[in-house]
Amino acid sequence: LSAAGLSGLIGAPLGGFLTDKRGARTTAIIAGCVSAIGLALIPLALSSLFSDVLGDGAIVEVNGIELSAAAASFSALVILWSIGAAAQGPALTAVAQELAPPGAEAKSLALPRASGDGTYIIAPFTLGLVADKYSSAAPGVECAAAGAMIALGALALTTLGGTPESKPTS
Repeated sequence: LSAAGLSGLIGAPLGGFLTDKRGARTTAIIAGCVSAIGLALIPLALSSLFSDVLGDGAIVEVNGIELSAAAASFSALVILWSIGAAAQGPALTAVAQELAPPGAEAKSLALPRASGDGTYIIAPFTLGLVADKYSSAAPGVECAAAGAMIALGALALTTLGGTPESKPTS
């Protein structure tokens, strides 16, 4: 899953490009939805559905390492989540810049970073509680919970804060 970290090298420039072409809020919403879908589908990838449908044998071979259907689909979904999360970064910074009141630009640009840092403190604890309570029923349920929270954040971007963005000029 080291590829998930490297996928940020795809997601961040893609997010910057889309922010410039389609607008910050639109890009943040789309990237958030992609990220949410990636996480929300992880319990499905970890379920027996993939091995029941595709069989127990290896379906993918990478550098001599065989991956089962569950491992391949889990890996693909984690990479999808990572690309979406990385693409959302430039868009959220641009949204903060658009909504910044005059004279408070630096504080506004620090907010997405501080919020992200806070999330990395709170989310593992919260998702650990979800995993402890529900993972025996559905492995990966904590990922689905995180995906739901990301989807709520993307939805909030459609309804909260400031005026709708102006269409970028090409």
